[in-house]
Amino acid sequence: MNYAIVVPCYNEEAVLAETTSRLLEVMQRVAEKHADLQGRIVYVDDGSRDGTWPLIGSLSKQHPQVMGLKLAHNAGHQHALWAGLEWAAAHADAAISIDADAATVLPTRGSSAPRHWHFIS
Repeated sequence: MNYAIVVPCYNEEAVLAETTSRLLEVMQRVAEKHADLQGRIVYVDDGSRDGTWPLIGSLSKQHPQVMGLKLAHNAGHQHALWAGLEWAAAHADAAISIDADAATVLPTRGSSAPRHWHFIS
């Protein structure tokens, strides 16, 4: 089963490296427990004016699980989310979304996933 983590981005250059690191760590722990799950991080650049898009390109070269979509201009968070979900609908079995600043508490190494997270096999 393939899943996509859709991450809308607007001027997120300062946080994407850390977000990527944290997401890859979580994805690795998921893969250790559920070998049949393959994840992909889908960054959707919503017309950023900083170095977000070049950073997404760099991260995708370093990590095969990372890819990027670029909107032609700033269309807003919901449009960026929709674009990522459209990609996921065509290429993945399931999708989730997270903010680029990883404001959602992600479990750190050594901790378990929060009790309200459930993985379906």
